[in-house]
Amino acid sequence: MNQTKKILAYLGCIAFTVLGVWLLTVEDPTTSYPLWTIRVAGILSIIFFGGGGLFMAYKKVKLLINHKKDIEFTDRGISICGAEEILWNEITDFSLIRFKGNWLITIQMKDPEKVIANESSWIKRKTMEYNLKTINAIYSFPAYMMDGRAEEALTLCKLNLAKHK
Repeated sequence: MNQTKKILAYLGCIAFTVLGVWLLTVEDPTTSYPLWTIRVAGILSIIFFGGGGLFMAYKKVKLLINHKKDIEFTDRGISICGAEEILWNEITDFSLIRFKGNWLITIQMKDPEKVIANESSWIKRKTMEYNLKTINAIYSFPAYMMDGRAEEALTLCKLNLAKHK
């Protein structure tokens, strides 16, 4: 399921970027829309979908170059997509929730407000605050990022937490 979703996302980005390029080359619109609105739609399509596709590819290439996995368990903590580790001694538990059609594994922290307050990036801080309000955790990741079913991924997370406590 993980690979299928990624491939579909990449194909969607490519298709909409190509559509955006085509919209920029239209000379004689056959629709009732003015030419400038078609051009704006093309530019937005290229920026949004082309940029999104490039960002996804960049993240994946960065993981490959650094020989990292999407989810990595170390002796110090858990790393999600090569980001800074979330330390085991700060994690209290993992849980599995259904959110907007996806299974998420949430990471329960000892003091989430303190973690938010210590975050230097205001974008990350706002994201953490939003996550805490909506899913009751500041960190989470889709269960499909790990091999196996969602319940198996949760069990693996809990086993690693128990091992490092």
